[in-house]
Amino acid sequence: MAEIRALAAAALCVFAICLSAAPAAAQSLEGVIRRLTQQRLNENADSALAVLGVSAVPSETAGTLALEGGSAFADYDLQAAQLGGGFTLSESVPLYLEGFIGWSRYDPVLIASRGEKRSLLPLKYTNVAATGAVGWDFELAEGLILRPMAHVALGRVQTDTSVAAEFIARRLDLDISFLKDGGYWVGGLGGALALSFNKRWENDYEVDFTLRHTHIQLESISGGFGAEATAITTGLWSRLRIPTGLRLFDRPVRIVTEASGSLLTGDQGQALATDWLVQGGLGGEIDLENTWVPWVTTTRLVARATYGDNLTGFSIGLAASF
Repeated sequence: MAEIRALAAAALCVFAICLSAAPAAAQSLEGVIRRLTQQRLNENADSALAVLGVSAVPSETAGTLALEGGSAFADYDLQAAQLGGGFTLSESVPLYLEGFIGWSRYDPVLIASRGEKRSLLPLKYTNVAATGAVGWDFELAEGLILRPMAHVALGRVQTDTSVAAEFIARRLDLDISFLKDGGYWVGGLGGALALSFNKRWENDYEVDFTLRHTHIQLESISGGFGAEATAITTGLWSRLRIPTGLRLFDRPVRIVTEASGSLLTGDQGQALATDWLVQGGLGGEIDLENTWVPWVTTTRLVARATYGDNLTGFSIGLAASF
């Protein structure tokens, strides 16, 4: 892949030099390529902001994630990680607070085409986002909670600018200020509504279900570049804890199984070329309630497989409950 990208960049450089050497003969073709390339640069910048939604939208399965997509419509690699969680202050004051920090590395391929001719230019984006939420728990029944939340997000889209890309942009008079500046800051506002259920039996079996809809509007707030994206995710997540019969720290050691599905009806689904993701996970959990570790009640490690249209992936999550 690296050799192909290098050859593609070199070919574009040679083509740009030829354009400058014969401006009269290539003026109309140069204008077409300029418009097409600028359009694809803008689309990829919006896609990078859309992928930021993967980092900005809080996930019950926070951890590391690696995806690879390849089709006639999408060619990219994505690595992402997220760390965070939420808690309710108390039963008497059911104020819910949530915070997540996410990171993603997005490697799309920029395609400038004219008829059957295609030119490839790799652009890489690194996204970082922090999302906080304030909500309120309404207990509908024992173990069943309805939780509305308000979200605020702050992120950064960072680009890898290659020498070849800058050279071609100068030759074609392209507006790549956001590339030269290295990226731009992003702000977001939104909300979520979650319905959560938890029940634990005396034999240490435990089940969790969460149905959640999250909607966050993201916009660039620096760099003079008007990128925007809408991150919308509707997900159903479940977890079953099964006791192994073993005990550690005088507490049960349990197997953890997970299953979840998400609808990506926002722009992040378009950027990833899939409007759905499903995950299955298997791991283990130990109880630290009777140890010296402060505040932590349980910790678990879960490995997950992820599937969607034209993509596969895997993730590993390390989590703690307080």
